[in-house]
Amino acid sequence: MDFKDVATLFSLIFAALALWRNLKADNKSDGAQISEILVKIEIMQSDLKEIKADVKSEIKAVRADLENLKERLIAVEQSSKSAHKRLDEFHGGEE
Repeated sequence: MDFKDVATLFSLIFAALALWRNLKADNKSDGAQISEILVKIEIMQSDLKEIKADVKSEIKAVRADLENLKERLIAVEQSSKSAHKRLDEFHGGEE
């Protein structure tokens, strides 16, 4: 083995080591990016849970308002019906 063969062998070994080190660094970088993405997803999940809870409470409030309006409408209709009866009786008594 002469000097050229030894130099070629060492250059191949150093190239392989450099490639291995770069791949290892890339894996660490990928792991960091994946961790960052997971954290962002968890934050979005938390935000969605808050939004969902807010929407549920708003729906409950709207349903309660609707129920209240139904009760008030029934009372107004009954009052109107009673008033019509009294008007009919009043007009019936004049004739």
